[in-house]
Formats: sequence, C-alpha cells, structure tokens
Amino acid sequence: MQLVINDLLQNTDNPEFIQRVVWVDMEHQLCFLVNVREPSFPYSEEVHNIETSLNKGDVTKIATDPWAISVNDEDLSKIEIEKRDKAWKVINQIYIIPDILIPKRRSELINMVSKSFSLSTKTVRQYLKRYWARGMVKNALLPDFNNCGKQQGKERQYTKKAGRPFAFSSTIQRAAITDEWKKIIRISLEKYYFIRSKPSLKYAYQQMVKEYFSKEDEKSGYKVLDVEKPIISYDQFYYWYRKWYKPEDAIHKREGRREFLQNYRAITGSATEDSMGIGTYAIDATIGDIYLVSSLDRNIVIGRSVVYLCVDIFSRAIVGLGVGIENMSGHSLRVALANTFENKKDFCKRTLDMEIENGEWPIHYIPHTLLADRGSELISNELTQIVENLNVKMQNTGSYRPELKSVCEKYFHIVQQHINPFLPGAIQKDYMKRGGRDYRKKAVLNLNEYTQILVRCILFYNNHNFLSDYPLTQNMIEEKVRPIPIEIFKWGLQKGNGQLRTMSLDAIRSNIYPKSQATVTPKGIHFGNLYYTCSKAVKERWFSNARIQGNWKMEIYYDPQSVATIYIRIDRQNYEVCSLIEQYEMYRNVKEEELVSLKENLRQQKAEYEEAQMNGAIQLAQEIESIVKQAKEKTQDQSLNGEVPKDIKNIRENREKEREVLKREQQAVIDQKNIGRQLNKVNHDTESVKVLDIFRKKQKEVLRDEDN
Repeated sequence: MQLVINDLLQNTDNPEFIQRVVWVDMEHQLCFLVNVREPSFPYSEEVHNIETSLNKGDVTKIATDPWAISVNDEDLSKIEIEKRDKAWKVINQIYIIPDILIPKRRSELINMVSKSFSLSTKTVRQYLKRYWARGMVKNALLPDFNNCGKQQGKERQYTKKAGRPFAFSSTIQRAAITDEWKKIIRISLEKYYFIRSKPSLKYAYQQMVKEYFSKEDEKSGYKVLDVEKPIISYDQFYYWYRKWYKPEDAIHKREGRREFLQNYRAITGSATEDSMGIGTYAIDATIGDIYLVSSLDRNIVIGRSVVYLCVDIFSRAIVGLGVGIENMSGHSLRVALANTFENKKDFCKRTLDMEIENGEWPIHYIPHTLLADRGSELISNELTQIVENLNVKMQNTGSYRPELKSVCEKYFHIVQQHINPFLPGAIQKDYMKRGGRDYRKKAVLNLNEYTQILVRCILFYNNHNFLSDYPLTQNMIEEKVRPIPIEIFKWGLQKGNGQLRTMSLDAIRSNIYPKSQATVTPKGIHFGNLYYTCSKAVKERWFSNARIQGNWKMEIYYDPQSVATIYIRIDRQNYEVCSLIEQYEMYRNVKEEELVSLKENLRQQKAEYEEAQMNGAIQLAQEIESIVKQAKEKTQDQSLNGEVPKDIKNIRENREKEREVLKREQQAVIDQKNIGRQLNKVNHDTESVKVLDIFRKKQKEVLRDEDN
C-alpha cells in the first residue's frame, strides 16, 4: 500500500494514537511521522515496517482528516489572518527538505529564523509542530480561537492639530481632523479622484477645497478661500487617502479590474523551473468540437462545451477533466480542479452514473505545482487563494516555457481525434463553408454523455497509449518501465521524493466548490429553483419553523457537476449533505449549467408566448362578458315593471326541481343514443343477410359448373 504525505495512520490496538505522514524518502526507504494528538518533531520509521503493519491490519489509514481546517479568509478575523500569515512566512523560510527533518540542522534553522523575525525559538518550534500536526497547509497555522479579533475601539480624538508646529506662519488656519472632515475627504476622493479620467490627487484636493472650504467673492463672483475657517491641508488629505486605500485598491477603482489583472497584479512563481518528477500539473482549456443537446429536452441545442484537461508533465498522464457549457471562467476551472484532486471512481459514480475501477484511473493527488497559461483563469485573486490554501505553488507558462502549454494542447488533439469520427454533431473541415452541412442539426449527445465518452478516451490514453518518443531514464529502462502514462506515474509515485499529497473530500469542497446562499422555506431548502432536504433539517424541524417564523438564508457549497446534492457547513470540520426532495428527482443527473440554460429557454418561450397569452385573456374576457350579457337580456325578458322577482325563500326546493329537470334532459339524451344503436344493429343484420344470400347463390353456381 503506497504511502503519501498527509496520510493518517491509526493504531488498531490504541485508536487514540494517530500519526501523520509528513515526508516519504523512497531513496532511503524512510517515512517521517508525527503524533497528531501530541504534536512533536518528526521521527522516522522504515517504509517496509509501516507497509507490513498496514497489510496485517495493525495500522489503518483514516479516510477523513479531523484536524484539517477548511475555512475561507472572509470567515476569519483580521488578527487570525495576521497571525497565520506571519507564521506562514516563517515556515516558508525555514521549511527546507531534508534539513528540517534532521535535528541538528533543524535547530540551526530555528535559531536563524528566530533572529530574522525577532521571535523566540519556542514560538518557531510551535509553528513547526502545528504545521506538521494539522495537515501542512496554510490554514494549519491558524491560532486556536474562533470568532475573535482585534477590538474595534474608537480612534483617538484630537483637540488640536497633531504633529509639530509649522515652521512658517500662514493666513490659512489649520485644525485637527474631525469625523465631518473625514467624511468630506472620502466623498471628494470618490467624486474627483476615483474616476476614469484619472486626475491627480492634487486636483482632487483642489476640487474639495473649492467645494467645501470656499465662499463666493462679492466683487468678482468667483469662489475664494474662506480664510475665516480652518481648512484641511494637502498633507492631511494625502495621509487619510494612504490610510484608507491600498495601492491596488486605488488602481482597481481608477483603472478597472481588467487593467489591474493585466498590468499591475503580482505574478508569483518561476517560469524557468523544470519538472523533476511527478507532481507538476499543467492545466488548459479549449472549446469542444461537437454540438450538444440539453439533457432535459433533446430538441434544444446548447452549443459547444468547454473542456479542461489537467496533465502531469512528467508522466504525461491526464490527471483531471472538467466539462461545462459556461464560458472559460473560474467557475468552470473549479470543476476541473475538483475532479483532479478527488477519487475518480467516486466522481464518475456521483456525477456521471458511470462505473469504473479504481485501478483504471488511480490518480487523486494534490500536486506541488500547478502550471497555467499566463492569460488563463487561474491567474486571478479568487483562484490564487485556492492554490494558496491547498499549499500548491502556482506558476504561469510565460515566454520561457512555451513547451509546457503544448502538453495540454497536444492531448486535446489526441482525445478529440479519437472521438470525432464517431459522434454526430461533430464539426468537420467543411464547417461554415459554402455548401457545407450544418452539424448542429445532427447533435444528439448531452453534456453527461459527452463527458462519459471523454472519460473513456482518457482511460484508454492513460492505460494503453504507448509514448514512442518519451525520454525514459536509465532507472526506468533498468526496471523495465514501459512508456505508458499510468505506468510512468505509478513508477514516479513509488520512486518519487514525496511531494504528492492527499486531502479529504470535505477539504476539497471547502476550498474548491463554489459558495452561494440558499433559503430555508416551508417547502425545503431552496437553491437554484430546486428544493433540498437533509437529516439535520428534519431532526431540528427547520421547515416547520420557516413556516411559523419566516424564511432565513444560509451559506452552502455546491458541485457544479451535479445538482443532486448541496453541502451545508456545520462547523470548520463538518458538513451536512442535502439531497433533492422527491418531486425534483428528475433533475438528479442534470448539471447546474444545463439547469440555468433550461431556465433561460423557458423565459424565452414565455416572452414569445406573451402575445398569444394576452390575446387569449382578451378573448376570454369578451366571451364571459357576452355570456353575462345574454343572461341579463333573458332575465330582463321575465321582468315585471322593470324588476326581476327573485325567489330566495325556497332555494333548497328550487335546486331540487332544477336537479329533476337536468336528470330528465340527461335521460332523454341517453334514450336517443340507445335508439340510434338499435337502428344501426338492425341495418347491420339486414346487410349481413343480404351478403349471406349472395354468397350461397355464388356457391350453387360454382357447383353447377363442376357437374357440367
């Protein structure tokens, strides 16, 4: 049984004794472990001994990590983030493999970093122990307190201007900043500085003075300084601007988000680092060469899909797949990342209702490096945070690494050339040419079916594609490793330097799945026009409470690949799985994007039908009015002296009489139908007798001819 970083090993005889794998040195066949319940420095065990214990059952692997902390930055207090980030800087500087695992060298590193950061060696040791015990990710360094942070007290109030006196006197009066002045400064910045014409800060200050600290001159009619009152100085204006707005915030407001991401954002990672083993994944996206139909209505063509592939650079194995109909975006990329990091057998069963064996696609590890094209959706604040929380290094394939992007592009071509000849709706070379066929009309596959085909192609490629040009190493040749992606990956996993990690599905959901708001209603948990339920909601009577006290919102996570389930965070370590209520079961295998597409199609149909609906309503109103008018006329014919007498005293007897009249009318109709049936029967019998006589006559003529 293969050991990887972050595996939790539980002693069968003593379940309280749980160890975490923090490093695997396959060269020396050593595994470094820590006790998670009593955090300590790593100690080594022979890999063979641990594998023997696993095979005997003396030690078992724990599937879920109870010590993993999955939380978003917006859920943390300011002081929690500061303490975590400070500890993270220390860890980044000190965490050098294998030095950090060697006691003597570790002590030297601790002394060095304690001086650099002005920390005690005890604090640095605590950082290391906490990092190892809690999963070796950034959030493992969070302090052990929740829902607390820096106390938000009132700012100091000044009675006179702070700072040293002016060296030279002026006729302009100065004063300490008040709350009213702060409001004026903020309004002026928004009005005169954070605008697309990009004026200078000095211009914004001058406009503020003109608007708030000037008066009209009686002689000239122009505005002049009101020197009788104190005026905000430019230094004060500049101070509060710097205090309130970080440089990137100012650029965001003045230049726009796109300009900031293109020219001002930080670019982390190195584009010249080579892949020295498995664990460096490249990710890219393309538009699929096939038109698809909706899984809810196969007469609706939904266009072409966006296909994401994630490839391990070293082994050339395809390690992840994401398919969607939403344009290339962070939302689509999340699907590919979730698939890359989770168990493929479980993924296929849950989202595609498709059975595969574990051995067909046994790749569910978190890499140490993720490579993406410089212009891809991965280079964004949102997804940079994801890879940081997972402790994954992010790099971009810039000018120096054009060959890395071609790895994914090559496999897009390989996968699609296998499937396009078989698929109706696939785009051929004559597409959009004069006389070319419209392949959209031949579309028959929905998103799930297309994804199933892609998975089958990936399984074929990973397990059966012989890489003739792959540069096998000397060790691979000696150990008779064939150049097949899955064999190379398994060899790299066995011989690697311990840089692949696993993570629980709960942690993957928290870090990768999109987050949204659902509403608890009397009919269920409402999200995306569907309703869900869960055991916790039933047990705690959420739905009856919603009917009595009113609806309320709650935060949920959802899998874009399937609307069958959503996830409610109970606390930092636990989730509640919510499933569709029975009346919405028909949507179980539908993807979120298809549901959105269906809603848009229904809105379009409603808009197109609006004229017919209005005409129908107008006609209905006229027909009702016509019937009422006729009834009034008939009633008026029976009036006496312009009034219609109403017998309201004998309503019950009147109803009985009316009922008898209706019965007689119904019986008359039935009798008339019965008479008609009898007449038809007599006519039929008469016709039958005539036919029989003709038949007998013909029979006699035939017999007579035979005798002659």
